[in-house]
Amino acid sequence: MLKTKKIFILFLLINHDFVDGDLLESNVITKNLTPNKSCFSYQPYLGGVDDIDSLDVKSDKFEITDQKILILNDNVEIDFPDGLLKAGKARLDQEKGVLDFKKNGDLFLEDYFFRSTSGSFNTKESSINLEKGKVFLKERGLIFDFDNLKGNIDDQIIINDVSMTSCANTSKGWEIIADNITLNDESKRGYANKVKVKMFGKNFLRLPILPFAISKDRMSGFLEPKISYSSDGLDFIVPYYQVLTNKSDITLALRNISDRALGLEGNHRSVHGEKNNFRNIDFIYFKNDKEYSDIFPSKSNTRWGFSLKDTFGNQKKFWVDLDWSKTSDDLLLRDIPGDITSLGNQRKQNLKQNIKINGVFKNFNFQISHEGYQTLNPILTNGYKKVPSIDLKYFKDFKSFAIHEHLNYTIFHADDIHGFFGLQQDNNGYLINVPKPKEGSRLFHNFEVSKFLMLNRYEISTSIGLKSISYDLNDSESISNSVTVPSFKLDISSLFLKKDDASFHILRPRIFYGYVGYEEQKMNPIFDTNKITMMNQLFSTYRYSGMDRIGDQNFYTLSLEYRKRESNMDKLSIIVSRKFHNGDKKIFVDQPLMPMTESQMSQNSLVTNSMVSMMNSDKDPLMIMGKFMPNKDTKLMFYGSYEDNKKKFPMAGITVNHKFKKGTIGYAKRYNKVAGDFNNVLNYSEFFANINMAAGLSIITKIKRDDHSHSKIESILGIGYENCCFAFRITSSDKNLSKYIDGYDQNTFMYLNDAWDNIIRIENKSRINFEFELKGLNSSFEKINRFINNSVFNY
Repeated sequence: MLKTKKIFILFLLINHDFVDGDLLESNVITKNLTPNKSCFSYQPYLGGVDDIDSLDVKSDKFEITDQKILILNDNVEIDFPDGLLKAGKARLDQEKGVLDFKKNGDLFLEDYFFRSTSGSFNTKESSINLEKGKVFLKERGLIFDFDNLKGNIDDQIIINDVSMTSCANTSKGWEIIADNITLNDESKRGYANKVKVKMFGKNFLRLPILPFAISKDRMSGFLEPKISYSSDGLDFIVPYYQVLTNKSDITLALRNISDRALGLEGNHRSVHGEKNNFRNIDFIYFKNDKEYSDIFPSKSNTRWGFSLKDTFGNQKKFWVDLDWSKTSDDLLLRDIPGDITSLGNQRKQNLKQNIKINGVFKNFNFQISHEGYQTLNPILTNGYKKVPSIDLKYFKDFKSFAIHEHLNYTIFHADDIHGFFGLQQDNNGYLINVPKPKEGSRLFHNFEVSKFLMLNRYEISTSIGLKSISYDLNDSESISNSVTVPSFKLDISSLFLKKDDASFHILRPRIFYGYVGYEEQKMNPIFDTNKITMMNQLFSTYRYSGMDRIGDQNFYTLSLEYRKRESNMDKLSIIVSRKFHNGDKKIFVDQPLMPMTESQMSQNSLVTNSMVSMMNSDKDPLMIMGKFMPNKDTKLMFYGSYEDNKKKFPMAGITVNHKFKKGTIGYAKRYNKVAGDFNNVLNYSEFFANINMAAGLSIITKIKRDDHSHSKIESILGIGYENCCFAFRITSSDKNLSKYIDGYDQNTFMYLNDAWDNIIRIENKSRINFEFELKGLNSSFEKINRFINNSVFNY
């Protein structure tokens, strides 16, 4: 063993006469067993020297000259910290730190492998000069074949007359040939000049310059362009990704849609504050939308939208939530859905415009908020704004009981509202515009004393309280009624266990009693209140969301739950529940303004069977919910409500998911008697599949149908191919969206259902998307799909 001064060698020299197959045959680089990752795997033996001042030199022959230069011949092997050099002949100048070699040389480093016919490396200045060789870059799986390589490894290296690929066989993949390539260690990027791109051995594209990454780290640069074709013509987008700090980035994309305009999209993300709060800003801007200008010549053809979501402060003490979105017009997202933004989707019905200030102090917490919306349906209004809404809650837990108190004060303001929003219908339907909507403030108060105890094997929870509402309306002619009613609830349940071999059988019976008093409230306005489903009322004394109605009721719910557990997993679970009423309910948010008999109700299209049932039945439908997992890869979930007297299911749903070796398939069905805008029947189904076929081929498909109207809602079909050197995907999507007839005038119609029938038509939006990736050049798929995978910000 020969001790020398420390030597830093960061490049391996490759024989130009060797080919990629030789690297594989010599076991320097092996084939990757995961075919959709890098084509090559590099796990070098780096010797055994750990001392930075030590050098282990082996050779069949060696001599030392008078100038203290070491000459090594035949089977030369130099072991140094974190690296190993093998060569046919080498000359080592210890004083100057210069290493020259000939007769081929191999250098093994942690992240690099080099082979070359001859060259030199200055260990003190980190300069390098190589002739005819190959370089393997481990992080990107790239192989460079060059005539000459020179530069400084701590700064930049210039490779001349070079080809680059990540493929084991370029005739079946891709290859880039360039006059020169610069690798910049500081920016972790490479730049190829005067580029010729070859695909499957054929010339495909010429470019003056091509940037690419030389590290897996986040870094700035252009992402691969994306090409789509739709009813608006060719849609071409070129994204640029810029890393601002280690916790923030921005993506800007120039986008041109043939039949519309040239536009710009952008997204900014950052993690900030001591608690790593997440900020997301999206925007989209098109200066002159030609298609929109032709349809609506009287409106501005400049179209834009933005979305800002952010949180400031400590979410355990004091913080501010911001969720604010706005568009230039209500049709923007239907016409120009975001490509790199999460601004919204084509089926979005409204945009939130909310600011909330929150605080927590011991047993007390508060929230001061501004809440508003922008509707994306041109025949609907934006409704009421809450400016402001003050929410105060207090909780104190004593040894044997707890006190809950909730106080909410809200001021409501509206420019105009439609009847469906405030449920101000008459017997003909919902008004398209409610003249002089009621405005003012509302005070809601709920006080509750609760107690929990264990009695033998029974869990008992009980509470008693008072709920109250009062209004102060701006219109002196408006009449409201202050309401104060008592409430009570009692919840008793137990648990029975039985062990059977490796299984646990669990039975949980439960009885819930609830009572809320009655006071007349029909003269009070409806600002933010709507119904909640019967399934969500089973174990609750609340019948409505919002605070404009305190729903009277006197009921008890019987429930029985069964679960079978194996290996810490629910193999089977089923819950059967039913709510029984002790008398008819009197408070409703959607009742007609004029009294109607049951016969008249059944003939009125706006009064549904479920409403009649709720008004007159002594029990709700039987509620069933369950899950079945025969194995860890298959899951069946279902729910439903069954009216035994009518032998009908007013509400039902089923979902089936199955994972197998080649992918995932699933089916879902949803059925509700009446739901959605203007009491439309909801009855739809959806099928999806993501299947990996043989030889890197994959298929993605989704079909969603409206089974009530026997029409398609949306379908997607995608075919992709991926191997270790490139990926390609083509996706076709087809959506049916609401199209609004030109020249709509709000004064044309009195009722929303008439307007809907006359100005709404179905428009088909078809789109074909093309995506491709040359493996090793960029990690663009991870960046473009960052809204699905935000792992960048897992700090």
